Amino acid sequence: MHSQAPVPPPLTTTRQVAVVDCGTSSVRAFIAQLQSDGGDPEILEDLSFPVDLTDSFVSGKLSRQAMDGVVEAFVNIAASAKSYGIGTIRAVGTSALREATNSDVLVERLRTNQGIDLEIIDNAEEARLYCEALRLVLERTKRELPGRTLMIDLGGGSTCIGLITNGKLVHSVDEHYGSVRILEQFHSLRDSGEFALTIDRYALGAARMMLDRLPKGQINHLVITSGDVRKLCSLLTKATAKTAKGGIQPLAVNEVASWYQKMQAMTPPERANACATDARAAALLLPVASLLKHLSAETGATEVLVPYLTLRDGLIADLMPGAHGAHYLSAADLMAEGMQLVSRYGGNLAYAENTASLATQIFDQTASLHGLGERDRALLDFSALIHDIGSYINVRNRHKHSMYVIQSSDIAGLTAIEKEMVANIARYHRKSAPEAHHLEFKSLPRAKRVVVSYLAAILRLAYGLDVERTQRIKKVRCEVSDGRLLIHVDRRQIALERWSLGGKAGMFAEVFGLDVTVVAREER
Repeated sequence: MHSQAPVPPPLTTTRQVAVVDCGTSSVRAFIAQLQSDGGDPEILEDLSFPVDLTDSFVSGKLSRQAMDGVVEAFVNIAASAKSYGIGTIRAVGTSALREATNSDVLVERLRTNQGIDLEIIDNAEEARLYCEALRLVLERTKRELPGRTLMIDLGGGSTCIGLITNGKLVHSVDEHYGSVRILEQFHSLRDSGEFALTIDRYALGAARMMLDRLPKGQINHLVITSGDVRKLCSLLTKATAKTAKGGIQPLAVNEVASWYQKMQAMTPPERANACATDARAAALLLPVASLLKHLSAETGATEVLVPYLTLRDGLIADLMPGAHGAHYLSAADLMAEGMQLVSRYGGNLAYAENTASLATQIFDQTASLHGLGERDRALLDFSALIHDIGSYINVRNRHKHSMYVIQSSDIAGLTAIEKEMVANIARYHRKSAPEAHHLEFKSLPRAKRVVVSYLAAILRLAYGLDVERTQRIKKVRCEVSDGRLLIHVDRRQIALERWSLGGKAGMFAEVFGLDVTVVAREER
């Protein structure tokens, strides 16, 4: 018998990527090397170019000088990326560009002159990226954060807030509270004794507003990050960025409160000296420290966890082997987010989950009719779960209210087009089918309109099978026979369901060319 030679392990290959975060006070980039085996990325270059985009908070517009500064930063980043053979750069902009009414001009300049697509992301995508970055840190440090984690990035322009429940991002929201923004708002008080006191009062209101907008429940972990938060943490714990890099540093709240009390009595030069920095950098730490201590007091936390991560780490996570890319959450994560939406708007979760289950059963069993894929299935599942949240506003027009509530909500894991599709699917779960004057539907690309029509027609059937909202029917079996879709149910008395489907199956007949019949269980 001949022994087989051992099979050598597969070779690990590498590739280089470039990611950019265009923020309020700087344009920052990572050039990183990724391992094909999914190992830790290696940061080859950490680039930072100062810019000042605070005009967007003051006037609502970017100045020509600010735009030129951003373009110059991207020219330098593109040159560095090119030296590594990197042709495509993943670049995002956050709150400063979201608020500037002329940010499209900057985006088009970069696309035309540099071939770079700068995406101005919404808060939900920003929250998702921070959660992806946190996931990598937790994996690296072999740590878990069970229960409810409040993940906050306290940036220069705004605060990005994500609620994570047992590892799933279930809620995201933002607040116009940022260190640079506040410094600008209260610049007239900067050299007076009123400055620190006023910021502290303002931070208390902001902390309460942030928490009031979250789903109710105990916060088990308070995770707060940003460059200014890390500076404060290093100042109070003596942990250097080098020793803490890639990990999580605990910061005792009583130390933050004690430090803030000392800072209140100081003049700007005294604060700068105590912080071993300039007066502006020291002033930026005040709104950070004040918000930390108020959030901790309101949630009962005795410490804040400070992860050493950036938005760029989340962008890199999207590019790693096995990742699905931007704006993606798994179907399970989307459903967890949907359940939170149902609860937030006082919905009947058992009814919503059963409707979603019926809808996906019909979807799976009619695959030969629609030919749609797994992502479309996930959109149907999510839409069916949250289709009724508009009832919180008004029952009579709940389908229309569901549409604009979805459009107005921060929903991570969906692209802008997918969010509009979900809103339209929910809108057409009852009453009229899409019509020529329905502008939200007509604004979708034609192929997406077809998908919405298919999925809304299926959702109507699931909706019609639970008129009583008692989950009386949980399983269905579908078959196409003699030009009809037969929906077999395990019930003998189905007169109500037949009546209900009679008024809701018209859209299915329009898009699929099949009438729908509910078939009762036979007598045994």
